[in-house]
Amino acid sequence: MIRDRGNIKWNAMMLPEHVKLLREWKAQDEYVKKPELDEWTLQELSEQLQRAYTQKTEVELKVWEEKQIYKTTGVIHKLNTQSGKFYLEDGRSFSFQSIVDISLNLIE
Repeated sequence: MIRDRGNIKWNAMMLPEHVKLLREWKAQDEYVKKPELDEWTLQELSEQLQRAYTQKTEVELKVWEEKQIYKTTGVIHKLNTQSGKFYLEDGRSFSFQSIVDISLNLIE
């Protein structure tokens, strides 16, 4: 069995610019394309967002930002339809277009 050191043995011969480009190239492989949502899904997201705001329940959001999908939780404090943003109680803000999924954390 051949035991190769992989990229370690080549790093000494690479310029720092090459190493930087290779790291950026590897990071681009992890990028996620923004999901395209249909009308029905957008309507459902809008209804859940309104329900969470009026009931002041905690929500779990999947938000697409900077070519990644993040999960975050919080209680919606304010909806601003003119700017297309909503604000959580801890001060974070997100645009409506960045939402991929919403789930309500109902406590019974």
